[in-house]
Amino acid sequence: MPGIPTGSNLEKRDNYYWLADMASQFPGNFPFGGDASYKVFRSVKDPQFGAVGDGVHDDTAAINAAIAFGNRCADNCGSSSVKGALIYFPPGTYLVSSSIISLYNTQLVGNPNNFAVILAAPQFSGLGVITSDVYTGGSNEYYLNTNNFFRQIRYLFIDMSHCTTNGVKGIHWQVAQATSIENVVIYMSSGSSTQIGIYAENGSGGFMSDIIFVNGYIGMQCGNQQFTTRGLNFLSTKIAIWMLWDWGWTWKSIQTVGVNYGIYVESAGVVGGTIYVLDSIFTNTFAAVVINAPKGPTTQEQFLVTLDNVMLQSVTYAAFDITNGIVLNGGTTTISSWVIGTVYDTANPNGAWFGGKPLDAPHPATASLRGGPQGGYFERQKPSYSSSTHDYWLIAQALAKAKCNLGDGVTDDTASLSLMFALGAAYNHGVFVPTGSYIIASPPLLIPINSVIVGACWAQFVASGSKYSDMNNPQVMIKVGNVGDVGNIEIQDVLFTVKGATQGAVLLEWNAKAATQGSVAMWDSHFRVGGALGTNLQAAQCPTSSKSTACIAASLSFHVTSGASGYFENVWAWTADHDMDAGVAQTQINIFSGRGILIESQGPCWLYGTASEHFVLYQYNLASAQNIYMGMIQTESPYYPPFVIAPAPFTSSLNKFAYDPTFSDCGGAFPCSASWALTISNSNNIQVTGAGLYVFYQNYNQGCIATQNCQQRLVATNSNGAVYLFNVYTIGSTGMVHPFVKTVNGKPSSTLGLALAAPNTVNTATPFVAAINAWVEIFPGW
Repeated sequence: MPGIPTGSNLEKRDNYYWLADMASQFPGNFPFGGDASYKVFRSVKDPQFGAVGDGVHDDTAAINAAIAFGNRCADNCGSSSVKGALIYFPPGTYLVSSSIISLYNTQLVGNPNNFAVILAAPQFSGLGVITSDVYTGGSNEYYLNTNNFFRQIRYLFIDMSHCTTNGVKGIHWQVAQATSIENVVIYMSSGSSTQIGIYAENGSGGFMSDIIFVNGYIGMQCGNQQFTTRGLNFLSTKIAIWMLWDWGWTWKSIQTVGVNYGIYVESAGVVGGTIYVLDSIFTNTFAAVVINAPKGPTTQEQFLVTLDNVMLQSVTYAAFDITNGIVLNGGTTTISSWVIGTVYDTANPNGAWFGGKPLDAPHPATASLRGGPQGGYFERQKPSYSSSTHDYWLIAQALAKAKCNLGDGVTDDTASLSLMFALGAAYNHGVFVPTGSYIIASPPLLIPINSVIVGACWAQFVASGSKYSDMNNPQVMIKVGNVGDVGNIEIQDVLFTVKGATQGAVLLEWNAKAATQGSVAMWDSHFRVGGALGTNLQAAQCPTSSKSTACIAASLSFHVTSGASGYFENVWAWTADHDMDAGVAQTQINIFSGRGILIESQGPCWLYGTASEHFVLYQYNLASAQNIYMGMIQTESPYYPPFVIAPAPFTSSLNKFAYDPTFSDCGGAFPCSASWALTISNSNNIQVTGAGLYVFYQNYNQGCIATQNCQQRLVATNSNGAVYLFNVYTIGSTGMVHPFVKTVNGKPSSTLGLALAAPNTVNTATPFVAAINAWVEIFPGW
């Protein structure tokens, strides 16, 4: 098409991958890092680094040189918002003799048309063929595991089959939010009694999907505060999943073939934890789920299990709780539901212990939400666009060469991006957005129907300027479709953020409705408010002693409007609690953002592996919404209350958005007036399969965790039809689920009692996790 910058007219070659082509020509930069020469994109075969990829030469040093080049964030760094890198592995076989060290804020990417093979040498030495963190002595490491953000691994084949070293792991994955492993194969030795595919000993994740494990001893050995995994396949591993510990984990669409144990829980010395196994199939397996974990003196103090739509084919035991002597026989059948744990429903309004039996009220098989594996929830893999040619892609910075300095962190890029997105949608081109900070000072920027937007290393859209200065006149930075639009939109690998003060900013408004199931979607895209270079919202401006209005940074992170639908996978909305660029100190800060994720959609919507943290009024708000699936979700309340008590500093802007909580029932008293983790109001058919909801502080003091009174309440339900909350676990709150008894058509809409933390505590040691398997509220006349 004449006049549109599409780059050269190279023909597609064997092993051609558009992303490597685009990112090498338009690598972008981190303008707030102050180093114009910094290289974001690196190919490990670049002569500067010298990987060969012939399976003979040792490429370890070359690969690590490519990753580390540019004085990146390694030991004694903590974290960095301006030292990200996209490391490309062209097709080939890369022999490594020690660990590939994936530094903070790194994407390791192969070619989806021909995965690069990472071949572990026979005498390989290291914790993982790829490692996300490095032990430097004892428990000391490069990074704090719960702050180890912004990482990806995709399109790689890790081959350990020739390695004879004991205890080798394919990937050491010790990570937190905004991380993913997708489309990876881990091939182990068939005779190994020690090899492990993925070793993830702790952290605060996270998302994984579409991983194949072949042979070996353990496919995945793991423990984490919370995690969502989807589409993991285990073939002939002795143990598919060995769980070391957790607070909660949603296992979706797991498949095992020819393994001894599907999920084996052996949390030595750790009482409590939960798993939710969903839409999964176990074939030729001795035991699908085994619990061999310690228990405490009360019934509740043990590991909780929920099975939901689990198919068995030639399985001896579906579930075997060794600790309690509970057995669920296998065979060839489908388990619609089965739980060990506490259930709140109409028959048990104050909660009852289910010692291995089906739920009385499982969630409905809503047609609009289904269509996935085993007839379960719909799911959609992140597109690779692997067959696209060079000419399919418009490049945002190509426009910059002729018109302006796009992505420089200074220039208003609204008009330029608007033109680029409009051209892409009109002429069926994808838009590649190189790494950069794209200032949106003249909102709103429209992403129109028929858009495909792909960022590199989380290209940043930045709300900045006077338009966002008034919380009583909130302004949307980016609109995804206009109200009433129906069609297709795909977004991936971008970051929505601010350059303060921007107290009136709404970072993303999602208006588009899907033309076909899941056709408006967003993957691996995140929201970050403050805590990074260039934001003017760091430790120097917003210390924990501050109530500065200059640190009021956003009104709302993410809004899904009533006419919209959407598929959202691995999306993290984060008001920064610490300064990412403060070195190992990770200095804590006070940033005030009003609202996390507001969903008014009538559905269908799917939220896989999402999180929302540190917003003043709420983390998630479902307001007059219907047909919503969420699993798992994770929240944290702000750290500073009661130094500042909700709804302050957003009191004057209450009710600018639907169902804003006013906390009027609290009389201004704390810990009642505190951010809701999840509110569900005037909504119907809300299905949640995993919710980790945490309060860790009162004004940066953690003494309240042991007494479970950091705040009083976390989940509110108001005047709803049907709400299905499964595998809910909390920390630091007195109450877990709080039903406000309202009426619908003159009748009470809830008969359930308040779910409190104390009687539902599964671990009477720090952090005193409370957990329930189900809280099901159904009002048929809604």
